[in-house]
Amino acid sequence: MQSLNIAVKSEAQSSLPIRAIQFGEGNFLRGFIDWMIFKANAQGLFNGRVLALQCTPRGKVVPKLKAQDCLYTTILHGFKDSKEIEECEVVNTIADALNPYESWEQVLASSLSADIKFVFSNTTEAGITYTQEQAFNTDVCPESFPGKLTAILYERYKHFSAQGSVAGTGLWIVPCELLDDNGTKLKNIVLQHIEDQQLGDDFKQYVLNECRFINTLVDRVVSGYPKDNAAAYQEKFGYDDTLMVCGECFHFLAIEGGEDVAAELPFAQAGLNVVVAPDITPYRLRKVRILNGTHTANVPAAFLYGLDTVDQMMSNEVTGKFARSMIYDEIIPAVNLDKEMLTSFANDVVDRFSDPSMHHQLASILMNSTSKVKARILPTILDARAKGVLPKKLCFALAAYIALYKNSTSVPVQVQRAGGKTGEFVDDAYAVEVLSKAWSVYQKTEATALFTVKTVLSDTKLWDCDLSSDIDLTALVARLLHAIISDGVEATMRDLLEHN
Repeated sequence: MQSLNIAVKSEAQSSLPIRAIQFGEGNFLRGFIDWMIFKANAQGLFNGRVLALQCTPRGKVVPKLKAQDCLYTTILHGFKDSKEIEECEVVNTIADALNPYESWEQVLASSLSADIKFVFSNTTEAGITYTQEQAFNTDVCPESFPGKLTAILYERYKHFSAQGSVAGTGLWIVPCELLDDNGTKLKNIVLQHIEDQQLGDDFKQYVLNECRFINTLVDRVVSGYPKDNAAAYQEKFGYDDTLMVCGECFHFLAIEGGEDVAAELPFAQAGLNVVVAPDITPYRLRKVRILNGTHTANVPAAFLYGLDTVDQMMSNEVTGKFARSMIYDEIIPAVNLDKEMLTSFANDVVDRFSDPSMHHQLASILMNSTSKVKARILPTILDARAKGVLPKKLCFALAAYIALYKNSTSVPVQVQRAGGKTGEFVDDAYAVEVLSKAWSVYQKTEATALFTVKTVLSDTKLWDCDLSSDIDLTALVARLLHAIISDGVEATMRDLLEHN
């Protein structure tokens, strides 16, 4: 079978200039930003490609990209109106790929091009952290992403200063890491490196006045190489592609900025699901409360029920109906945002969760459950309580979360599930200790369930407040917790659905 570059090279070739440096060559950027640029290029809007840089010394993608002339296939799945869809395209956005740990001088030289305007990144949340660096020089690559970025900006500043003017030469940095205010956080770390390295006030002013650090919110599940179906896809395409990347058709990008940003990053003009707004907080809140919140609120019960994946949860008669009711009847009414905006997003979320091709494992969503409950569920419950509403299904979600820890005293948490199944997940050690001690007093009565729930909800170290001070909330969670243990998770959910 032919390799991808030989099979499609003539029609996939591009002579567009490199307009962006990309920190990261992995699945997400190739299936998200690079795919978006490909779509915009097809309409003559962005008119540029990227130089992809390996983020860690252990990366293995750069040689594969070079072997395929930086071409790869995206395979996007969707589930719309109860029908499965699939879109496959050969993406040519990456012009070249380099390992900076082997080719740092070449990276610095490439970054001096006047054509380059942008920096995109996805180095994981841990990538946007401060790490003290050795003195910058042109033949040793800094360890951290912010260190590399600072060094590149410094070389660019020196280069254009020597030519007489730095005006208009600054880069726009567009991080895709899942952190609130990711651009602002990255800028502050770069400024810290400037101070540490004593790079001078003139360079600092260049970064502050000529460069832009843009906050973003990204949303698309990119699952990566289809190892279980690779042979079938190769047969279908007629070529061998070691970098096929699967993901969902749904995509969303919120970019903080004004009309100038929308003009320079014309993804919305290309018909993509991209919003440029002065404040992207509403979009972040929408995602956390509806998408992340629905995961965190429904997965404990579905896991106890004996299900394994999100699509199973959504297709099940009980858990699927329960999840939908929670979204539309409790979460959306509680969140203080435009209801049409929330409902439209919720409709997409339901389709995404129902997609049978994604097989998102419930066990992976359970990781670090306590911090997720705190960030994703409790704010919605508190918003509902402020409106005088006691959200029964969200209270059930709290009860199901507590039920996960009934038979475990250490990390990883061991879970007894319906049908004789077992499972495990990792959570914060302190949280596991609190929940384990709370269960030690339970004696299969609602009264002792109340004591268990009070012990958990009153721990201010876990929640930053005493949730047990809400007597009605605590009592309902205790009643539902006792019902889960006595009657089973399915019966308890059915009862809530019937007596909504």
